[in-house]
Amino acid sequence: MKLGRNFTNTFVIDVLNEEDQQKVLSGEIDLFSMNALGLLEFKKRVSFQIKKARELGLSHIELDADIPSPYKEMATDERFRIREEAEKNEITLSLHLPYSNSGVGCAVSCIQEEDRIFAVELQKSYIDFAKDIGAKYLNMHPGTAPFYMASPLFLEKIEASFIRSVCELAEYAKPLKLHIENNVSFDTIYVEPEDLIRVVEKCRNKGAEVYLNLDIGHWFTRAEKGKEIPQNPEEVMKKIPKEYVCELHLNDYVPKKIIFHPPLHLTEGFLQKQNLINYGKIIKQLQPEVVILETALKTKEQVAQRETLLTEETRYVKECLEL
Repeated sequence: MKLGRNFTNTFVIDVLNEEDQQKVLSGEIDLFSMNALGLLEFKKRVSFQIKKARELGLSHIELDADIPSPYKEMATDERFRIREEAEKNEITLSLHLPYSNSGVGCAVSCIQEEDRIFAVELQKSYIDFAKDIGAKYLNMHPGTAPFYMASPLFLEKIEASFIRSVCELAEYAKPLKLHIENNVSFDTIYVEPEDLIRVVEKCRNKGAEVYLNLDIGHWFTRAEKGKEIPQNPEEVMKKIPKEYVCELHLNDYVPKKIIFHPPLHLTEGFLQKQNLINYGKIIKQLQPEVVILETALKTKEQVAQRETLLTEETRYVKECLEL
């Protein structure tokens, strides 16, 4: 079982000029604006991410193709350079396909067929990038639904559209392994493991090789909708059939404050140390090929301490998961 990262916003400050870096650290520029200034450039610098992964003792990186993304337009020679550098450094790669509500990617479950097709074609262009860089895995979200479509008959139509998209993309993606990841509760649909298990089963019954990436931190957001988080929340992982598991995302969530992906070793959310130890025991039975950390920084103080935070968190997670 490999341990990897999606670096999210953790080193975005490093691509900014010195003036803007100081504005971030002083609080004059907030972290959302930091992302607006530097996230696209950070995503381009895959060599930098490979270097950081090596320094942290990791063996996998998940690149994020969500908006803003440079990958669709990246030249072929640059794609092959990424492949060569990753192989040289013994880093495996995966790609998170676009999913943002502000873009086309989330329309993979759209009931308007021409929109769905357009979204699938966009995702295929990112799959081409993933193949060129030698990625092993792909990860996608199920799309979203507005509140006025959260009715049984609409949901049936949405699921039928989504399954068509997944089956098309899984076939196109071969030999890469395609994963469906559960949404956060704010996306209305496909938050619960049972819903994703049902979809994966339907897709497999149609001959598609599809896997379930149950993001436990996303599942914790059900608390914002008044749903219970059990005393031992890590046991939700026991619901996943072993044969559906290949890649898993690992992160936490702080309810009421609505803080996504806090550093795990700070134990601010539902995953206290014993919970994470138990999580490790459960997933060892599921035998994922890779577990991907998705920590995101939320304060200027965390940005200033980014190297120490990620080093300590990586060490902590390895200890808890016995890696």
